[in-house]
Amino acid sequence: MALELKDLTEVMEAGSARGVPSPDLLDGVRRRVRRGNRLRAGAAAFGVVLVAGSAFGIVQQDGNARGRHALGPAPTMTGVVNQDFPESAGRDGMQPLKEVRFSTLRAKGRFTVTPTGPFMGVALRCSGDFMVYKEVKPGVFDGGGCSKGSPDDSATSVSKVTPGVPITIEVVAVPLQDSSEQGPNTLSSMADVNRYLGSHGPMSGNWSVRVYSGQCNSDACTKSIHPPTQSKRLPVAGLKRLARVTGTADGSSRTVPLKEPGKSMRMRVTCVDGAAVAVARIGGRTKVVDCESAESMGIVWDQEVEGGTNGIEIAVLPAEAGKVHGTVDAALAKLMKGVKPAGKWTLEVYAH
Repeated sequence: MALELKDLTEVMEAGSARGVPSPDLLDGVRRRVRRGNRLRAGAAAFGVVLVAGSAFGIVQQDGNARGRHALGPAPTMTGVVNQDFPESAGRDGMQPLKEVRFSTLRAKGRFTVTPTGPFMGVALRCSGDFMVYKEVKPGVFDGGGCSKGSPDDSATSVSKVTPGVPITIEVVAVPLQDSSEQGPNTLSSMADVNRYLGSHGPMSGNWSVRVYSGQCNSDACTKSIHPPTQSKRLPVAGLKRLARVTGTADGSSRTVPLKEPGKSMRMRVTCVDGAAVAVARIGGRTKVVDCESAESMGIVWDQEVEGGTNGIEIAVLPAEAGKVHGTVDAALAKLMKGVKPAGKWTLEVYAH
């Protein structure tokens, strides 16, 4: 029988008050314990239900908390450094500096490099069709496509740097085929990436980031450091989408049907991995869009069509096709003569 401290205390205090110790203190203690057990047993018959309910509520709350965080961003990956990369060929006049390999999509990777020259170039290699976003310092964010089976690295993004000063790069790769409203094409900052990762669990996928540094001697430096800018990026979040289509930049025209007739629309064209110029024909009007300049962010504009339209015609050409002067099909076909299709593009149409 378990004895509680309060039972012993009561017996000892009672004995002390009488001035003469009880001949058998243990019997008194046992009687008090039995009385206490009877009282507690009666209360337990009623209270056990309340205790069980409380315990269940705690378990449920904890379970819900785990569910809320089950798809939170995975821990930052350090990746695996390719020790042989510094011995490989240079790029755009810059020398190979570091290659870091990753095996997980939808998870942030982070690594640090120390530039050896005034320019730093970053290129990608992927085992599938991914979008890769990176931030080389707070606020300097960009993204680009990375295609499976590409014979060489993706186009290098170049930035001006200070030699000898370490730079920490954050990178994230996500599946290109994810086409939801909150998918890869809507990400325009690392804050957007964090929200995306919070609702999409990590998955397997091999990809790597290659970093070069030195004196850049190609046009890629000028385009990357001083890219054409869009004065105002029009939002598409919350708008009803009328159409979405993707394709390869091969210069051929295709008609994109709308879910319902459109009169006032917001258009977005995104070009990655070598797709460069889009020719859009909307309600009898033609617009030439330099979609390569915005890369994964996309070019967005508003389009009014008097009387409305049920479809939009679009053709996209790769960078190798050169500057577009004529926009009729024959002129586009002439530009594509001897040019291989390259790159991927996406057209989205929203009611506005």
